[in-house]
Amino acid sequence: MPDFCRTSGVSIIASLMCLGWLSVLAGCSQEAPIITYQVPTTMPAVLAAEDTRMIAAILPQKDQAWFFKIMGRESAVDSIEDTFREFVENIEFEDGKPNLDSVPADWRKGADKAMRFASFDINTPVQQLDLSVSQLSRMDDWSALVVMNVNRWRKQVGLSESKEEWASAETMTWSGADADEFADVPAIWVDVTGRPTDSGPPMMAGGAPFASMAGGPMTSGSSDAAPASDPHAGLPRDAQEAIEQAKASGKSMPATKEKAFPKESTSDDSPQPDPALDFEKPEGWRDGRMSMMRMAAFNAGPEETSAEITVITAGGDLRGNVARWMGQVEGGQPDDADVDQALESAEKLTVAGRDAQRFILHPKAKSDDSKSDDNQASSIDATIVPLENDFSLFIKMVGPADVIADQDEAMRSFLKSLKY
Repeated sequence: MPDFCRTSGVSIIASLMCLGWLSVLAGCSQEAPIITYQVPTTMPAVLAAEDTRMIAAILPQKDQAWFFKIMGRESAVDSIEDTFREFVENIEFEDGKPNLDSVPADWRKGADKAMRFASFDINTPVQQLDLSVSQLSRMDDWSALVVMNVNRWRKQVGLSESKEEWASAETMTWSGADADEFADVPAIWVDVTGRPTDSGPPMMAGGAPFASMAGGPMTSGSSDAAPASDPHAGLPRDAQEAIEQAKASGKSMPATKEKAFPKESTSDDSPQPDPALDFEKPEGWRDGRMSMMRMAAFNAGPEETSAEITVITAGGDLRGNVARWMGQVEGGQPDDADVDQALESAEKLTVAGRDAQRFILHPKAKSDDSKSDDNQASSIDATIVPLENDFSLFIKMVGPADVIADQDEAMRSFLKSLKY
């Protein structure tokens, strides 16, 4: 190859390499383009921390109390409150069971769950809510049943117990076809909001926030893991086991002496006195109206103005029960000082081998003109006998003040004869 060709080739290659390096250096001297991003400064609604709200209704039937309950993120519950309340205010019962054929079209039947009669999934933009429908045997004392359950629910949303009437719940209008049959006790509406302290982040209360986005319900897990899904969470363990057993057998809630629950119905569905309760019926006492919650029942005094005696087991603290009875006698919330006085004045005695307290509560005389009516006003003679598992035996006589006074010795003999 001629020399000039070699020289020219080298020169050309060198020139190309030089141009390449110049291009690279030129590129390094240019500024990179600036790309702008927009980052949201507020948390999406489905992730934001939020209070937990529960709305529920308690409706009476002959032997059962029915519970309709929804619990979840406050904004989700807010969105369906009106629809839910209209539903429960107009629900009708057939053979003692709620007719659920009239639920709103967008409510979907949920999976079967322990301790429930039925479940419904309700979608909202924030969270899929769970409506639980369940029942318990109706206590003889409707107020005690309401207070016990409402205070249990208050704890589930992080609130303390309430000593107000109905545990700060309110009575509600129920227009069902057979509502008039149970006009002696009110239907109850419960609306509580709080921040649970021991059940995980508030956003998870009552269900997963993304359940509706996934197109179906998410598994809620066991009642121990998700107490909000269990309508009876917070009841004593033996009570929950009794309810589970009753649900499986299709019968009313059974009882044994150890469980401190009333005896189930006999085969003819006519409740009988609990055989675990032994007593001597005073002369003149007549067999009274039995129910699923009554271990024994009697009537005493004149037929037209008789007093009713009942024996039941139930929960509730001593002061709360006494205050409630005083409210029933006086027709309002008693003063704390009056409740203190009643507790101090209680008669201490032994019933069925246990320490007990007896309270005789008469209405106050309002004026000289009203004294003639006092003998016809309702009074209460109630004895509380503590049992196991925070339950107590209640022996209560309710009736005109003069009949209560006349039956004092008969009641004493009855209490002395009791064995349980």
